[in-house]
Amino acid sequence: MSTAIEKIPDCVAAGYVDMETGMLLGSCVSDPECAESLDILAIAVANLFQGRGVAAFEALMRQTGRDDAENTGFGEIAVFSKDRLNIFLRTKEYPDHVVCYICRNSANVGLALTKSHLSLGPVAAAV
Repeated sequence: MSTAIEKIPDCVAAGYVDMETGMLLGSCVSDPECAESLDILAIAVANLFQGRGVAAFEALMRQTGRDDAENTGFGEIAVFSKDRLNIFLRTKEYPDHVVCYICRNSANVGLALTKSHLSLGPVAAAV
């Protein structure tokens, strides 16, 4: 994850979360203020990806009868806050695991998302 922090623009922290347990399985922080945020974030990640709102959305998609309706679960979520860009990516190898990147709001969003995607494979492979 430290390599990802170096490559993702304005990235200050990265975490690897198991949504089943809500545990932060690994982290790398360049900004000490983000360390506590990652612990809190780990608990919220499961709700982001598996909460009632997402479940309702997935049920609606299944009702449409689309061929890909079974694959509608969110694979990534980007959340913008006052001073941060939070990127959450679900891994394909471990669907209950999410990699989280916290970037300063000065980050180029497109570049941060692209670099985040590129780092996902090596991070998941390290598990």
